[in-house]
Amino acid sequence: MKHEAVAEKVGQRLKQYRLNQDLTQEALAELADVSLKAVKNAESGISTLSTYIAIMDALGRLDQLLAAFPDEGVSPVQLLKSSTQQKQRASGKNRIKRSDDKELDW
Repeated sequence: MKHEAVAEKVGQRLKQYRLNQDLTQEALAELADVSLKAVKNAESGISTLSTYIAIMDALGRLDQLLAAFPDEGVSPVQLLKSSTQQKQRASGKNRIKRSDDKELDW
């Protein structure tokens, strides 16, 4: 799907959310603390992320926006890379004491 088509679909959904709550564009603009033009642009699919966030928050649907960007945490591959980095130098804290020059008993 082209970016423009996705943006248009997001705008249509915003409009439907607003209509389902029986809000005018003016009322939504006031609730979201954005301009009327910002609401109209968002419903047309032409807006900024911060405007979408404000509008979704005003509509009580911020959780749906966040669901589009789930927290993946650190990937297992990244964890493996970070935990197996080769040491570059010794700390010198672990000193081995030499025992007498006796043969080992094994």
